[in-house]
Amino acid sequence: MLRVIHLLAIVCLVAAAVGVYKVKYGSTYEAQHSAKLLAEIRSEREKIAALRAEWTRLSAPQRIQDLATRHLGMKPLDVSRIDGFARLPEKPKGVGEGDPIGEFLETLPAWEEAKRDSLGEFLRSQNGGGAPETTGSVRKGN
Repeated sequence: MLRVIHLLAIVCLVAAAVGVYKVKYGSTYEAQHSAKLLAEIRSEREKIAALRAEWTRLSAPQRIQDLATRHLGMKPLDVSRIDGFARLPEKPKGVGEGDPIGEFLETLPAWEEAKRDSLGEFLRSQNGGGAPETTGSVRKGN
């Protein structure tokens, strides 16, 4: 009986050693994997920073002005052509008052018919005059 107990204790110790071995190397693998992911994240952030710096350089107004002058033959805007709001002429009388398009639409003969709520009339006719009870996504009794 004593031999069986000793044999059982040895088997338990071996099983515990295997379990500890698996846990140790599993945690080591996970630590290496997380370190690798952190290095990849750092690398991607550095790439993003480099791309942002390049975008800033490429979209610099002076560079775009030089390219437009060189390749498109464009010239810089003459600042003397820009004036203040005080020098604008007065707005003609009658301009900006009312809604000319709306006034025109109201003169059309079919305007009154177009203002009807066709969908609302259809829903009222289907539901006996009231608003619909559901949106159609649920059935009664479910």
